[in-house]
Amino acid sequence: MHGCRRVLLAIAAVLGCGETGDADDDTTGTTGSTSMTSTGPTTTATATTVDPTDADTSGTPDTTGTSGPLDTSDGGTSESTGGDPGPMVDLSDPQLYSFEFSADEADAEATMALGTQLAYLDTRVQPRGELVVYLHGAGAPGTCGGTAMGEVLAGMGFHVFMPCYVSDYGVGNCGDDIGGCRLEAFEGIDHHPLIDITPPNATEHRVVRGLEHLQAMHAGGDWQYFLDGDTPRWNVIVISGISHGASSSGLIGKVRTVRRSVMLSGPLDTNQAWLLEPSMTPIEDFWAFTHTGDEQHPGHLEAFEDMGLLGAPTTIDDMAPPYGDSHRLVTSAPTGDGHSSTQAGGSSPQMDGQWVFLPVWETMYTGGM
Repeated sequence: MHGCRRVLLAIAAVLGCGETGDADDDTTGTTGSTSMTSTGPTTTATATTVDPTDADTSGTPDTTGTSGPLDTSDGGTSESTGGDPGPMVDLSDPQLYSFEFSADEADAEATMALGTQLAYLDTRVQPRGELVVYLHGAGAPGTCGGTAMGEVLAGMGFHVFMPCYVSDYGVGNCGDDIGGCRLEAFEGIDHHPLIDITPPNATEHRVVRGLEHLQAMHAGGDWQYFLDGDTPRWNVIVISGISHGASSSGLIGKVRTVRRSVMLSGPLDTNQAWLLEPSMTPIEDFWAFTHTGDEQHPGHLEAFEDMGLLGAPTTIDDMAPPYGDSHRLVTSAPTGDGHSSTQAGGSSPQMDGQWVFLPVWETMYTGGM
């Protein structure tokens, strides 16, 4: 998929040229994609059919050997092998689909964290039959998630949904039970006295309503495949995020049986009890990535140890996948912002229009498969 020579050349090049920018997220428009934007009570859609060879290589990675070449010989519908047929995605018009809508457009009862939610599906590659739910960092962003990371994940064959969720709390108001705050923000059930998050404003509920809305917007994506009634099918969902979202993703992996939990620039939550609690998701399905230039880096390493992640801290800069089979991955690649560099975007290094960390993301998000 990505040979040792390619990885070493990429790292060597970025060591020479430094970062490409220092923006937290890349939320610029999509080149060569279908954009379906929800605008209030009605949904408008404008489509542009794109030749796959015209793809923006900075946002759509070369996925040869990752999710396989597009095969429409069965009539243009994806189908997985084995007992579960997977999502029945319409592949007859290969392109990158992108979607934007707020939580209250998907659910009239939503009243908090009403920024723009993002979703992506790239039918130019074979669907993996897995959804990535990607959680943004702390605060109340106007746009939740980022275009660059969404396109990278879609290019691996994932369905991608980036919900807005309540993330304006921390150790300052949650004290030594930030796990309770994170759990309440996820479930919408009272777990901590200092915050008040109802189900329509909770992450798990947002995932359900978001997928229902995406199904209505784009039935050809079969977004409803990732629902079991009014509950997410967590066993086919990768929960992931950066910073605050990384810590929340780690906790969600503890309380739900997810496909994988991928944590970028996190978790932190130093010495918090939830890090030591038993997990419903097997520990081999947790992955984490940190930058030595991040001031939180020592705390990340402590959290990796407390959670019992597989392997020892392993620097990826002079290695090729599978990085000694470690799930505690570390980089020192030059960047203006180590904390933000672990996700695709302005601070993440590139070489020849390709993300240097692409082999790392492929390894973590696919579990090396």
